[in-house]
Amino acid sequence: MAAVALMTAVNVHAQRIQVVDNDGNGIPLVSVLTEDGTYIGTTGLDGVLADVKGAAKVAVTHVAYKPQLITIASLQGGLITMEDIGYDLEEIVVKPKPLIYVEVLYRVYVYRNDSLCYFLSGIMPNAYNIQKKKMEHGSYYQAHAEHCNKMGAASTWFVRAEQFHAGIAGTNDLQGMEKSMKNKFFVTATVDDSTHTTYSNPEGVIGQFTRAGGQWRMTLDAGKMQMYANKAKGETKMLKKREEKGYEYQFTTIFDDDTDPGHAVENYMMDLNHWEYNDKKSHVKFFIESYATDHYYMDEQEWKDKKKSMKEDYSPQMTLDQLDSYANSHNIPALSPSVREAIGKLRQW
Repeated sequence: MAAVALMTAVNVHAQRIQVVDNDGNGIPLVSVLTEDGTYIGTTGLDGVLADVKGAAKVAVTHVAYKPQLITIASLQGGLITMEDIGYDLEEIVVKPKPLIYVEVLYRVYVYRNDSLCYFLSGIMPNAYNIQKKKMEHGSYYQAHAEHCNKMGAASTWFVRAEQFHAGIAGTNDLQGMEKSMKNKFFVTATVDDSTHTTYSNPEGVIGQFTRAGGQWRMTLDAGKMQMYANKAKGETKMLKKREEKGYEYQFTTIFDDDTDPGHAVENYMMDLNHWEYNDKKSHVKFFIESYATDHYYMDEQEWKDKKKSMKEDYSPQMTLDQLDSYANSHNIPALSPSVREAIGKLRQW
């Protein structure tokens, strides 16, 4: 009986892990999976996942880091260090044309009850009209454009974050924008130092803006931000709906810090969006990774030609061979073996 009790105690003991970068900073929004690609959980803003649910080995993946397969028993204090992929974009030097072209590779993962049920990958050509301040998508389907339209949202959030961080100087523009953020989302920004800003609402820390390795990185728990705003404004129907659906939404967006500040579309490098909610069948999780792979200036005719050539060169759904080739040629981390195994079990593959 004593032996059984001991085994039970061991089995129920939660195995906590913390995922950090080479400087020891916690990495938020790291996906933690089993060897066969079953979803376990996602790290918080401090890089911590409270329990790996008894897995002997876990695969850790993140849009900005090289994927790894880790044996839990080998860890010291549950600490996992991830290596940056060293991703970079060539700087645009000449700006004689009206459109900024940004080519994006996206990978979409959908889980039902923690099992991968859908995977989609493709290339989205985008053109940003500088004068109209409008993004155009050369999409195959509107759904694809909706996924990659997050690049526009990411740019908007980056500009907000950059202005908040510039609050060290305290400009009038910043004060107006900060007031707007407080009134709409009840978010305050604390500039901790020249490389770090913390975002909070009255319930606690909900995000951060960091500067390292020539990049600005912003992570925000937008679900907590939105739901607190619903509560504070008395929007009870929307709050109840989100609570009943188990709604969550977080994102990380990364921009180049070495190019001209204030041009968020030019500087956009990559992002990761994570949604969760309950539908009529089960609990659903969406993960969308996006990487800017090429960017340069073009005119309207070049944009039309580019959209046409992209349709001829790539199908709406890339094969794994096409994906591997494109990712390898653009220094994008390959799919982890655990994810690839899960994809292999899907019917469309």
